[in-house]
Amino acid sequence: MGTGPHDRVSEALSRAASVLLVNEPGHPDDPSTEQAIADASSLIDRAERVTVLTGAGISTDSRIPDFRGPQGVWTKNPGAEKQATLQNYLTDAEVRRRSWRSRLDSPVWGAEPNPGHLALLRLETRRKLHLLITQNIDGLHHAAGSDPDRIVEVHGNVREVMCLSCDYVAPMVEALNRVRLGEDDPACPQCEGILKSATISFGQNLI
Repeated sequence: MGTGPHDRVSEALSRAASVLLVNEPGHPDDPSTEQAIADASSLIDRAERVTVLTGAGISTDSRIPDFRGPQGVWTKNPGAEKQATLQNYLTDAEVRRRSWRSRLDSPVWGAEPNPGHLALLRLETRRKLHLLITQNIDGLHHAAGSDPDRIVEVHGNVREVMCLSCDYVAPMVEALNRVRLGEDDPACPQCEGILKSATISFGQNLI
């Protein structure tokens, strides 16, 4: 059974990614790397519409650690995963207090888009990019200048805060300023409900 053009694009991109991952640093001119990238580039050039899915790996070059890698957030601090579970967050005030402290120190606030984010922006300016689906919550695709109408953030965005009881949504900076002023578990200013980053935790449905 033959493969279609979408299968060939996926195969070429996967091969390019695999080659880049296994190559030793300092060997950018390896023929297999060049060929894999050339194949992927050729298929993208011929494509009319490209849909991209990004995960934590694209943001590690912006100094945002992934979650389960060798230097991942949950690898280095298994207790941090507990903060990402909705039931724990709802029922344990100490989990919420730790979550707010970690949000204050998050590397997201100092991060900037890297060449990977900007490459996808160039794909958009070439009118190739149809949709940009990201599992990331850092907002760096927005910061890079990608069209918000083309971005689907399946895990939400840490740059906003939301109430779990009403429709209150605000920039995260407003809640963080309250934490800096001494509130260790700020409540919703509308209904006194529990506030949380506008991200998807374990136990919540995806968007």
